[in-house]
Amino acid sequence: MSQATVTPPVTSNVPPSPLEPRVREIGTELWSRIKGEVPGVFNKGYWEGRVMESVLADADFKVDLFRFVDVLPSLTTTEAVQRHMKEYLMKPGRDLGTFMGTAIKIATGGWGGFGAGLAVAAVRKNVTGMAERFIIGQNAAQALPELKKLYKQGFAFTVDLLGEATISDPEADAYQARYLDLIDNLHAEVSRWPADDLIDRNHLGQIPRTNISVKVSAMEPLLDAVDPAGSVDRLMKRILPLFLRAKEKGVFLNLDLEQWSMHGITYDLFERIVTDPRLKDWPHVGIVVQGYLKDSMSEAKRLVDIAKKRGTPLTVRLVKGAYWDYETVVARQNGYPCPVFSEKAATDENFERLTAYMLENIQYVQPAIASHNLRSIANAMARAEKLGLPRNAYEIQMLYGMAEPERAALRQMGNRVRLYAPVGELLPGMAYLVRRLLENTSNSGFLKISHHDKVDIGTLMAAPKATQPTGTAQTATQKFDNCPLTDFTDRALQAGMSAAVEQLGARLPVTVPVVIGGKKREGGNTLSRECPSHSAKVVAKVTMAMREEAIAAGRTAKLAAESWRSTPLAQRAALLHKLADRLEADRFELAAMQVWEVAKPLREADGDVAEAVDFCRYYAHQAMTELAQRKQGDVPGEDNQMIYEGRGVCLVIAPWNFPLAILTGMAVAALVAGCPVVLKPAEQSSAVAYQLYERMLAVGFDPAVVQFVPGDGLEVGATLVDSPDVAMIAFTGSKNVGLQIIQRAAVVHDGQEQVKRVVCEMGGKNAIIVDDDADLDEAVLGVLKSAFGYAGQKCSACSRVIAVGSGYDAFVKRLTEACHSIQPLPAEQPACMLPPVVDREAFDRLQAVVANPGAGAKALYLGKTDRTDGHYIAPAVFEVTDPRHRLMRDEFFGPIVAVIKAADFESALTIANGVEFKLTGAVYSRSPENLEVARSKFRVGNLYLNRGSTGALVERQPFGGFGMSGIGTKAGGPGYLLNFVDPRIVTENTMRRGVTPELAD
Repeated sequence: MSQATVTPPVTSNVPPSPLEPRVREIGTELWSRIKGEVPGVFNKGYWEGRVMESVLADADFKVDLFRFVDVLPSLTTTEAVQRHMKEYLMKPGRDLGTFMGTAIKIATGGWGGFGAGLAVAAVRKNVTGMAERFIIGQNAAQALPELKKLYKQGFAFTVDLLGEATISDPEADAYQARYLDLIDNLHAEVSRWPADDLIDRNHLGQIPRTNISVKVSAMEPLLDAVDPAGSVDRLMKRILPLFLRAKEKGVFLNLDLEQWSMHGITYDLFERIVTDPRLKDWPHVGIVVQGYLKDSMSEAKRLVDIAKKRGTPLTVRLVKGAYWDYETVVARQNGYPCPVFSEKAATDENFERLTAYMLENIQYVQPAIASHNLRSIANAMARAEKLGLPRNAYEIQMLYGMAEPERAALRQMGNRVRLYAPVGELLPGMAYLVRRLLENTSNSGFLKISHHDKVDIGTLMAAPKATQPTGTAQTATQKFDNCPLTDFTDRALQAGMSAAVEQLGARLPVTVPVVIGGKKREGGNTLSRECPSHSAKVVAKVTMAMREEAIAAGRTAKLAAESWRSTPLAQRAALLHKLADRLEADRFELAAMQVWEVAKPLREADGDVAEAVDFCRYYAHQAMTELAQRKQGDVPGEDNQMIYEGRGVCLVIAPWNFPLAILTGMAVAALVAGCPVVLKPAEQSSAVAYQLYERMLAVGFDPAVVQFVPGDGLEVGATLVDSPDVAMIAFTGSKNVGLQIIQRAAVVHDGQEQVKRVVCEMGGKNAIIVDDDADLDEAVLGVLKSAFGYAGQKCSACSRVIAVGSGYDAFVKRLTEACHSIQPLPAEQPACMLPPVVDREAFDRLQAVVANPGAGAKALYLGKTDRTDGHYIAPAVFEVTDPRHRLMRDEFFGPIVAVIKAADFESALTIANGVEFKLTGAVYSRSPENLEVARSKFRVGNLYLNRGSTGALVERQPFGGFGMSGIGTKAGGPGYLLNFVDPRIVTENTMRRGVTPELAD
């Protein structure tokens, strides 16, 4: 577990445990048995040992080297290896030392071309050798000789198939086939080996010699905490047959634990499997408990309860946890409570508590203590002794390729030691290798501090003591923090969202009125807004405003303009904070309306509400500095004050694809700047917009300051754009409508008091470049999410993919395979990733494109759907060779993607920039140099490196483009509020008869 540097333990008045003397005694004996020995990874006599010495001496070099190791298997030529070595390792001012410096200079041609090819080959061989230290073989056949050798030395094993995740059903099916092959063929060979009672028996009798660990994430491409039941159902189809086959063959099967997001799904899956009537009496099953998780004790208790319910014991592998850095970063990025302990000592304490609990419940759970930490192991051994348990009632597990002296000493002392031995190809093995390298170089890693840092045995055997958490003082000025997305790993929140969707669905349709000056009108010309997922279901009866009402809305707002402009800035900002609180409190109800009205899937709908909250809080925060009156200049005798005043009535014309967030953002920016607003929502999302309007009034906005006029854009929208009462327009939508608004707003009408200003955000034709060295796991998943998330109906969606050179074929193959796993579903279903498109007009338009994409487009994948109850469009991927093809230039706003091959990275950038839109773009590359080139030459408003093209967050990624994507403003960023104000300077001559206040004593 690669955690931060350990905090020194605090002193405590709590007396030491009676167990401590025995723990120290066992630990000291273990230490004496390994004294003078060095694990191979730290042995400077080997290449990897000397590399480890280099990275331990330079933290920056460590990061660069591990990233180079990660990319190396994807580099197919000597030139590519040389280029990446230069970019990662030969940085200006870096002292590589004699060993590393000489090797790198030769390999990169730094000493001339002689020997460079041989040196690159040597680098490949050495990195492969490093991987082979931790990976027992590329397949079962290669692994068997080493497994047999380890068995003869007295070590048991558990074999794991490498692979971090799958991205398609064919990949998941292939993993299942490999596991079935392992169960059949590994068992057939291993069962012929001579008996070893310490390996083959525990305190209850015979145990399987063949032990296999299963990675859950490798068995299903679409796993999501928002859909726990569906995720488990899909996993059961592939994993239950493995357990049934394992029982048939007499093989032990264990489910590994991975990231926290998979945690609940994995435990639910395990419970369903082991309580299946065909497996209830089969004891040779297991799962992992991760000690660094704060709620791991509750999971241990759950496993005891499961064992009691099934009447048969099960095995628990107790680990510290391998994803500490990842979980910490993800929690901070998303604003979630961190699931892992922040201190290494807290994890170690919890590990010992879990050890005690499992040993005390030995009749239900059979512990496998997985650690290299001699303190943790000695504690387990001492506690088992105290409970009178035989040595074979539990086992010690360690990682293959690490802690060789420790494992030998433990076997000598009569312990069953099982080695976790991964099998797999080099490419998927790199992620595993990098994790092992990080673990071995972590400041808190036991092997490092014991063997490299030479910490004394007394310190190593000290009982872990976590420091007590201290409160954080509140300051008067609070910084802006993004509203956390809903953490669907919390089952209560997941159930709450599903319940809100179900309850709202039962109450539909709702009525949406026109509201002017607080007075509602219903009836008359009414739009029946149908649900995109179920076109026979009416979501809302929307009253369509008349032209006269649009005119009245503008006049009513104008009458309130002076009063609202004069309202103190702090008071206006306070209303935004109140609105944010209300939106956050009602987030599930607000999200549910989006699910039904515009077919936003649960995660997407929740994210839209969170963004609306962010806009309120961010603009309230920014207004207090950006719009506050300020002094200009600093000379005696005059006072210069900059004052910002609302321009007047702001017409807000919002889109349907972010029906709450964008409407809220444009409206509250205008309001906090001192502009009354007229809300003109998209016809497709008027019910969502009305939810916002109701809450605006509920938190205290004057009905004279906010008008609500749903209606036809060609009538109501155009009337308001032309109105002389409107001072400015905030618009987000299509290019065609945006340009028409800009053109119409330029015309001055009778009675108009000022030139209208337009804040205009339009569409995009966004490209993702996939470099030839890209991580294809990440690139394919990023393209899928960016292209097909919300059915490609985001202005930031990916609709062009430019794959570079030799990486093209592999990328296209994996992308099209992954598309098979994406099926259109109703938005209210938790499993939905690809919902229907917004209405019949969009459906007909997109169907026409798919049916006739134009000459020069080759269909790589055309999805199918048998759903006829809504506006469902399956994914479509086309290959083109001409960057000028209409699939590469026109915005279609749907799940249609064009893929083109570029000869090199520069050509890819040329293609990416060769459109009129300049909104978002993304690059997947592991070349530092190419990423740097993209920063300067990929000209879009929002550029994302090694992530998808969608998902901007307020403040962190202010959003907006230029070219034909908009006029260059950045919503949710600095300076946006200045669009809604007129700046004024007031200058006073403060000198009277030579008396100057600034100079007076």
